[in-house]
Amino acid sequence: MWSFRGLTAIGLFLFGTTFWWMTSVMAGRTPPPAGRLWTATNVLAYLAIAGFSVTAWAVYKQHAWWDTAAVVSGVVGILAVVPFALAQRRLEVGLGDMGVQINLWLHLLGSAAVLAAALVPAVHAWVADHLDAPG
Repeated sequence: MWSFRGLTAIGLFLFGTTFWWMTSVMAGRTPPPAGRLWTATNVLAYLAIAGFSVTAWAVYKQHAWWDTAAVVSGVVGILAVVPFALAQRRLEVGLGDMGVQINLWLHLLGSAAVLAAALVPAVHAWVADHLDAPG
């Protein structure tokens, strides 16, 4: 049987892996684009992947610091979008591509939702209650 805690941990981990889509390797160019903005995007995307993985582990293992890890991951996730958007604008595709727009909004809204789960008292209480529920 699947528990809320297990599904939340899986969801956090899978969401974190989607930051791979923001790296220069996934920009659809050979060789991948380079430069300071892409380097910043790559570093922040990898940090977000690691952060959401740690957050997922903390949720799954019921560590009390899961919300701190969620805040750090959410902030890093939002920060990763900034250089990605600026770097993407310099490519031929730009920001007009629907896939790029989905990528941007997915990571902004997903990171904001994780921040809300950790920082908004009513949302945090609901999530924490369900994470602590047996099952």
